[in-house]
Amino acid sequence: MPAAKPPPSLEITREDGGAGAVFVARPVLTPVIRTRYLLIAGLLATGFVAGAGLAPEELSDMLQWLAVFCAAPVLLLWVVTLTETVQRRAVRLGVTERGLTVDGTRIHAHETIRDLALYPMVGGKPLFVAWIDPAHDYGHKAELRLVAGDVAPNDAVKAELKAAGSRNVRLVMHRRGGHKAIVLVRGLTLSGGQTLLAALAAELRAHSR
Repeated sequence: MPAAKPPPSLEITREDGGAGAVFVARPVLTPVIRTRYLLIAGLLATGFVAGAGLAPEELSDMLQWLAVFCAAPVLLLWVVTLTETVQRRAVRLGVTERGLTVDGTRIHAHETIRDLALYPMVGGKPLFVAWIDPAHDYGHKAELRLVAGDVAPNDAVKAELKAAGSRNVRLVMHRRGGHKAIVLVRGLTLSGGQTLLAALAAELRAHSR
């Protein structure tokens, strides 16, 4: 039997408004807050600190060290939870007359955007490229087929994903003038990344003319 497909990590939706189209990459899963472990470790650390103040001097140092060992996991779990929250936040990409907005604050003017590309999460070559410059027609038909879901990843794409050890991809924006590329969205499924790449590129190309 064929292996079951993993659930999508991000849900892609589109919102049309007066200012233009907004594409939202929203996490499907919310971060797990390990409240039970944080509470147990915190209570133990508090108990050892209180015990160190009441215990004889020969036991005080040992109880203080135990309190430190209990406090370390608390800090580590908070760091992990905070990291997961940042990584799984929703990303909003808006196409306006001025340019591409990221989360409604950062604006990249249309004339500075060269292309969009899908990459494996780790290293690798671009899997799909969509030129934004209207002087380039490369990939226009392929992008329309991507929107319709008619393009399956070829052997080269599969090899890149396998080499990266992940089936997830990231959407990257390359800018003109040798400026550093910007990662717009991480953790997309390949199909979701294709759809977002094609739809966003079509919107940006319409404004670049």
